[in-house]
Amino acid sequence: MENIKKLFKNDKFAAYNGIELLEVSEGSAKAKMEINENHLNGIGIVQGGAIFTLADFTFGAAANSYGTVTVAINVNISYMKASNGGTLFAEAREISKNPKLGTYTINVTDEDNELIAIFQGMAYRKRDKIEDLI
Repeated sequence: MENIKKLFKNDKFAAYNGIELLEVSEGSAKAKMEINENHLNGIGIVQGGAIFTLADFTFGAAANSYGTVTVAINVNISYMKASNGGTLFAEAREISKNPKLGTYTINVTDEDNELIAIFQGMAYRKRDKIEDLI
């Protein structure tokens, strides 16, 4: 898991958005994002792209957790409730896995454990190893 943590520590876009990987294990991951004014849209709520980025980052950590380079091939997100501040958390869990594909559900919640968004993603496992990228 150390290689996965190193890989995702190098994610410049996630770092720019204040996303922190909290934990990762085979097929799962947790991350958080402290909301600041740069995450808000014109009507004062967290911009959908910021929520998507948190969910996508967490999806990536879970999908790559087996040490094989894995990339998204299909994702979708449903926004359940608006958020306007505090901290958002994302938790990814693996739904199915085979040698080439993995399917994941990521729930994004706020500090009160209210569901903000549901993200579902399918990932393709390449032959490349994470350790070769670090």
